[in-house]
Amino acid sequence: MPPLHRRQPYPLLCRWALSTALLWMLPAPPAWSAAADDAALAADTARVLAEIRVDQLNRTAESLARSDPARAETLASDAFIAARDHGYESGRIEALHNLGRIARLRGQLQAANGYLVEAAAAAELLGDARLVAKVGNSYGTVLERQGLDVEALAQHERVQKIWDELGDLPGLVASSINIARVFERRGAWDDAQRHYEAALQQMEEVNPAQPVPPQDVAAIWMGRGRIALARNLADQAEYAFTRALAQQRESNDVVGQSGSRLGLAQVAAKRGDEATAVAGFEEALTLATRVGARVEMIEALGQLGRWHLDRAAAELAGGQRRERLQRALKFTQGALQLSRQGESERSLQIALHQQLADIHELQGNAADALTELKSAQQLRERQFHEQGDARYALLASAANARERERELLALRAESEQHAEMLAQETQLKRAFAAGVVLLLGIAILLTVRFIESGRAARQRNETNARLAAALQAAEQARTRAEEADRVKTEMLGIVAHDLRNPLSSIIGFADLIRAERGSVEDARRHASIIVAAAERTLKLVSDLLESSVLDAGQIRLQQAPCDLSVLIADAIARHATRAAAKQQQIDFRPAAGAVVLADVERLDQVFDNLLSNALKFSPPKGLVEVWIEVEPERVRVAIRDYGPGLSVDDRRQLFRRFQRLSARPTGGESSTGLGLAIVKDLVELHGGSVRADSEGIGRGATFSVELPRLQHPPLRLAAAANEAAANPHQRAG
Repeated sequence: MPPLHRRQPYPLLCRWALSTALLWMLPAPPAWSAAADDAALAADTARVLAEIRVDQLNRTAESLARSDPARAETLASDAFIAARDHGYESGRIEALHNLGRIARLRGQLQAANGYLVEAAAAAELLGDARLVAKVGNSYGTVLERQGLDVEALAQHERVQKIWDELGDLPGLVASSINIARVFERRGAWDDAQRHYEAALQQMEEVNPAQPVPPQDVAAIWMGRGRIALARNLADQAEYAFTRALAQQRESNDVVGQSGSRLGLAQVAAKRGDEATAVAGFEEALTLATRVGARVEMIEALGQLGRWHLDRAAAELAGGQRRERLQRALKFTQGALQLSRQGESERSLQIALHQQLADIHELQGNAADALTELKSAQQLRERQFHEQGDARYALLASAANARERERELLALRAESEQHAEMLAQETQLKRAFAAGVVLLLGIAILLTVRFIESGRAARQRNETNARLAAALQAAEQARTRAEEADRVKTEMLGIVAHDLRNPLSSIIGFADLIRAERGSVEDARRHASIIVAAAERTLKLVSDLLESSVLDAGQIRLQQAPCDLSVLIADAIARHATRAAAKQQQIDFRPAAGAVVLADVERLDQVFDNLLSNALKFSPPKGLVEVWIEVEPERVRVAIRDYGPGLSVDDRRQLFRRFQRLSARPTGGESSTGLGLAIVKDLVELHGGSVRADSEGIGRGATFSVELPRLQHPPLRLAAAANEAAANPHQRAG
């Protein structure tokens, strides 16, 4: 019997590979495809339904925020959880925005800040400009409540630009209202009134299909009412608050109704109508208590206390006066206690402590009054530090948000790259299967695997390189953050040190005057010391604010043709008294044609600082020289003193902030260390430059300012320049 032929394994392997490859490349059976389509349809339907529910929850929460905040907060929390679980990013941002608004209405500023910062970062990453602007409106209001007026104004102006680009008139109305509130907080009534009027004009142009929200309409009238009240225009204030109240009743805005009632009560108080005023304050308190609006509750209690305090001051009978003061004390202490239960504006607490001090003073309790004044002073200092910390946190959160955004973009790019790599691998597998069918599978597989291994190795190397670069960038960012923290700490230490001495003098000598010890001449001398200390404090605070505005890039120059000869002559005239006090002389040599295009107020600030420094560091009976040189393209102003001069170290750090030089003022004058830094920033804003020259210690110093010359000045300035040239020398002192 012949031996059986043994079947070789290779044809079997080929047939198996062929069948596998064909099955792989053929489409799925109809039943399988139908099941997959049904599952995808069900998933899409569930996602759409979830998004609809999230949108409904957010809309309801937004409508209830000012009438039932507790219910609104529950709905917003449910919307946040549902949106997060279903990956609905815009719904999650809306929920965070609602939670932030509700926290702000309740006076919980830290919580509101946290919600809105997260919402703003997510909206920026999503790229939805409307959401960015909507969240930015609320975030700017929180910054305003925290006392960060400059940052709030910058935020509202940025949002206003977005609304303008979108062509959204209701959004522009909201931004105008918010900007007006910032100016109102500063007491800039004309600017606030102008922006409220702009909001009214914008509201008239709004499309009826997209109306302005009722709370914004009411906010315009509320703002106009507060401005009229501040200007003692009782009739106008009453009309504005009545219009606002009608709008708020129609939209069931309980928080707003409390504010309008409070305004109408203040109008009645201005008119001396006690029954209407007290009833109005109590109704405002009831409305605010119903919805837990802490700020409105505190203001209503504080206004009740203020009303009884003012009436007590006017009462002549002892019994009535004591009863009024007891009521004032009760309401004011209630307001202060409520402000301590949660997060409240420091300015409210400071005002309440001052009001308590007035009450104790009328009661004859000098010790208690002094205690309240000290508490108010401590709160002012705490407010200053808290605002500094808030500004630092704002910068840090912005930096962190940008860093997170870069990281997410990098992760998204890496994910897309991985998806592309997976797609490539799938195609390669199909190619390998086809290669097996053609009996070349093994060779092709080995070759492709080798190629892919090399590519994967290169990709791993590139990924490692990117990771190393990212780590290096993170380390650099950490170093910059530590340096910024060090500079902030050093700056706060310098400011605290420079403010402590004049404030201590003010408090100490004010206590001596209050104690009525010494003669009238002693009191006048103490008052003079208080005024001098207050002026030093005001100079430091003004320089700090000016420096902060310059750092933030918020200065907008109002440029016009300016004759430097006239400007500097005016500045010298202002300093004549100071020069005479030290028996100093100022020699001024003007020049014709020294006309530049500049913001006169800012340029006057530059030469005022330089002249002040020259007199400050010049010895008694010394000479300060000022002259102007005109070139075809530039104008140079030089101010020379014959004081202690500048060392090499001084020249290196001369125009930096908070730098103290080796020289000291010759008359014991104060120096903030900010003046020359402000001079440099303002001159460079005008397109000019400033420098200092000195031959060394004891040989004086010359400060030179160069500015672009205006080639064709107006005729009136040309005449003034010719008159200045006709009188080339001027002495003061």
